[in-house]
Amino acid sequence: MAHLYAYFDESGKQSDHAVITMCGFVDGFERWRTFQDKWMRLLRETQLGEFHAAKAIRHSHSYGRMRCGTSDERAEDILPFIREITEGIELGIAFAIDVKAYQSQRFSVLHRAFGINPHNFAFFVTVNSVLSCYKIPRHLTIGLIFDDEEKHAIECYRILKKMKLANPEVRRRITSICFSDDGSTPVLQASDLLAYLTRVEAERRFTGKPYPYGKLFSAFQNLSPTGKHLHFDSGFYDFEELSKYQAWHLENTK
Repeated sequence: MAHLYAYFDESGKQSDHAVITMCGFVDGFERWRTFQDKWMRLLRETQLGEFHAAKAIRHSHSYGRMRCGTSDERAEDILPFIREITEGIELGIAFAIDVKAYQSQRFSVLHRAFGINPHNFAFFVTVNSVLSCYKIPRHLTIGLIFDDEEKHAIECYRILKKMKLANPEVRRRITSICFSDDGSTPVLQASDLLAYLTRVEAERRFTGKPYPYGKLFSAFQNLSPTGKHLHFDSGFYDFEELSKYQAWHLENTK
């Protein structure tokens, strides 16, 4: 068994959105079990069978006990779910990729390494982040769990196999990868919420597109009412940041 388990979900498709994200959380088995119990209690209180961020965010529609109203009112309804995350989970990871920038011919080096689909690049930097994060001691092993989507699952498995062949630390520390339905996995529902909010926040940063839920995105990084907070590792890859990463990649793969 792995020492830690990392759950991730994505938001956005390269064909439909300006930004794609891959986001999730890392912690140990006992803390995940406690978190799941609390998340399920919140679902029951909200009269929801499961939590879907895209539905919850639509403040003009009721969602369980969340009544239609203003975006501020809906944000107050969603905040308890984020508080359970910030109080109950140790580490959050969030990466956003500017689709148009990534697919530019200027990044042919990245395309040769990861393909033209920015989702593949997002997977690579996410796994690297888990392995290099200062909050995770290097002797701990990690099991990866992703939301189940056949097309991306095959690519993720292929990239991980390639990473394991190239890097002994990946072989030693990443003990497994599996794909689960978010409807039966509370942690993936939490990851879905972070992935959605990270995407619309990235759209604001990259394109200036406004959205009314900045309060919710900030809540992931703020102190909770009890003084606890979620440790965070994140990256917002626009053209400038992708240029830096490509230069680093060239330097370190000579």
